[in-house]
Amino acid sequence: MKIVNKFMLSVIALVAAALSQPGHAREFAEIYTQCGLGAIIAPKTEGVAAVTNVTWDLGTTAISSNVSSPDTCQGGKAKTAAFMHDAYAYIEKNLATGNGPYLDTLLALSGCEAAARPAIVGALRSDFSKIVADPGYSSQTRYEHANGLYNIFYRRIGTDFAGSCHIA
Repeated sequence: MKIVNKFMLSVIALVAAALSQPGHAREFAEIYTQCGLGAIIAPKTEGVAAVTNVTWDLGTTAISSNVSSPDTCQGGKAKTAAFMHDAYAYIEKNLATGNGPYLDTLLALSGCEAAARPAIVGALRSDFSKIVADPGYSSQTRYEHANGLYNIFYRRIGTDFAGSCHIA
């Protein structure tokens, strides 16, 4: 019960922070449809985006992305970068196995065609294994890890898979 209470207090604090931020003209409903995992999965379907955000984590990811980096709620590479940072540990695990929902979301977010995804994943796994094998990897921050993944991801889809991925 205590965990639920702490979680609800966190949600309330995030909502309060989101609503009190000066310069953020985004309405509360817009946060749930334009930010977070819901906006990544269903950027053109507001209802699905809102339901996804509420179902996934009661909207805390949507609210926190609106507060900490409102530009991530507008799509494209900024949204991909925010997703990589927020879900890095899960993406890392998915890359290790070669599949998983976070890796699927990353590729979908980047507009990568389904037919090209196995080749993209193979190339990313190869590049990523080199990064992880670096002796300095373990001392890097999550930001540095996500930045490294971001760089190899966009380098790879920009050169080898430019015709298969269509990020806005």
